[in-house]
Amino acid sequence: MTRNPLYRFLLKAALWLPVCLGFWYWKAEWFNGPAVMLSGWIMQSLFPSWIESVEWSQRILSVATTLKIGAAPGMPAGEYTLVLEVNPLTYSFGLPLFVALFLAGSETIRWHKLVLGAILLIPFQTWGICFDLLKQVAVTSGPAVSAQTDFPAWKIEGIALGYQFGTLILPALAPIGLWLAFNSRFIPMLVLEGALRKL
Repeated sequence: MTRNPLYRFLLKAALWLPVCLGFWYWKAEWFNGPAVMLSGWIMQSLFPSWIESVEWSQRILSVATTLKIGAAPGMPAGEYTLVLEVNPLTYSFGLPLFVALFLAGSETIRWHKLVLGAILLIPFQTWGICFDLLKQVAVTSGPAVSAQTDFPAWKIEGIALGYQFGTLILPALAPIGLWLAFNSRFIPMLVLEGALRKL
């Protein structure tokens, strides 16, 4: 009995995914660099009044702010400035997923589409990083910190929604959507091939 071509494609994608994930994690500085730099530039451009500096080290994006926070339990009394931290890997795993789908589905790999897809994923990764930083300021750090930014209630609600969208939806759906856009005839052809083999 001949294996369904759609199942064969899914199996190939499942086999390619660990390889792509491993290489992506190994060279995370390469693949996360553009989204991290873009996120830092956006945040500094939009909020120059309370963002002092952006640093990327040990795979963690750190943003120093002028926002004041109280001392945590066990620390000397006084005021401290808030430092925001984000792990960009949380928002960039869509890249190895996109590459795995591409390698599984293309008999002749069109590398320019692969590179274009990787570039088009950068804004989605940037979205997640920026909204994670904003969520820490507007929601996680408490009303005392949020008040220093003058965010109205509707903006805080929008930040929370943008964070959920950038965390739960974009990292997985963006690479699949891009792959489908580049291979719009691939899935119908697989289904048709499977139907013809049954006949």
